Amino acid sequence: MSLSEYQALDLSADGPVAADLSARIAEEAACPTVPLSSSHGAAADSPALLTPAMEIWYRTRVASARVSAIAEIRRGFEQETLGGNPGFLYEAERDRIEQVKQGHLRAERDGFFQSKRIRDREAEIDRLRSEYAYKRSQHGRDAGAWNPVFKHGGVAAIMLLEFPLNLSSFLRIDFLTPALATASVLLIAILFAFSSHLLGRILRQWGERFGDNVTRRLRADSYRHLAVAAVLFLIGAAAIVFSRSYLVAEALNRQAALGEEGGSTVAIYGIAFIGNLAVYAVAVAWVLFTEDPVPDFAEERARLDLLKAQSQAAYRKGLERQQQQRIEQARRDREQLDRREADQAKGLRNYAACRARFDVVARQDARVLGLLESYRNRLVAEARKRGVQTRFTHDDLASGDIGTRRDLEADDYLGRRLGLGHA
Repeated sequence: MSLSEYQALDLSADGPVAADLSARIAEEAACPTVPLSSSHGAAADSPALLTPAMEIWYRTRVASARVSAIAEIRRGFEQETLGGNPGFLYEAERDRIEQVKQGHLRAERDGFFQSKRIRDREAEIDRLRSEYAYKRSQHGRDAGAWNPVFKHGGVAAIMLLEFPLNLSSFLRIDFLTPALATASVLLIAILFAFSSHLLGRILRQWGERFGDNVTRRLRADSYRHLAVAAVLFLIGAAAIVFSRSYLVAEALNRQAALGEEGGSTVAIYGIAFIGNLAVYAVAVAWVLFTEDPVPDFAEERARLDLLKAQSQAAYRKGLERQQQQRIEQARRDREQLDRREADQAKGLRNYAACRARFDVVARQDARVLGLLESYRNRLVAEARKRGVQTRFTHDDLASGDIGTRRDLEADDYLGRRLGLGHA
């Protein structure tokens, strides 16, 4: 094919070529996720940011004639020389520089991901991102901030109140040294801390753990946590009651010696233990206040943020500098190309004629882009009519980020410029 054949291609809105493109809307509008071609699209046979249907239509209906037309214009430029160098089509050379840059960026990135540690971390990030996105869509919100220092530190601070409540009674136990008595009080505080944490979390997440649509595994884990919380509490309570028995025995002996009437033993133990129950209840209330009502929601968000930060740090250390050097080299090459183009415009003998022929291609390109943009608008409108929340995805190797995938909402995609490459 040649320039004349590309120029003769019927790209009218009511022509058969346009009708073939329009016929693809119905199938693609049903897809909730639509992958896009490269956002750079420097190749003449692969434009930027096209949906699969748009790209197939372009390659079957337009690409062959257009590639041949551009090749004919490039040959026209190359027939003349300037300073011993053949002429060139500026747009083709500009897109060739972009292709070289993208090739280097991809090769370096592929080499970077040869590390198993990096691949495993990225796989874990993808898994957590998917799970977190599902929970966020299910509950209609982001997870609350997860601050383990604030949460667990609060429980630990509350449990310090166990020392003034219990230490004196444990010091009464004749077979415990002061050090062992102090260690015993500390152990009880730890048991109560873990128990209150488990119980508070279960109570806060009760509906998510024991509701109608809860998995058997989560329900079983919840029962197991409740059992562990009860056992830890009972162990701590038994130790406290045992230590209190020494104080209660002293009180009863004193009452008997003085001939005083005292309360029942059960009442005395109950009054002695009420302070410990109050501390335990405050710790449970603290966990209720700091825990997210969705199991593992806040933890997954914190874990995901941490892994993403580690991933980005590894990218900056091992890849970012190389990538920036490639991008900077491409920028310098474009600046040099601009200077060569300015010289060529002044000195190349057939420059004006070749540019005029290229203008013919540019006008036909505008018609192609018009059909593609019209399809894009109608695709989004049809998806919305069907109630489909379409997300458009593409890779951006020059993003300056370890993750190259970019998601676009429909309005964002409509705002992006489509382009036809020339390389």
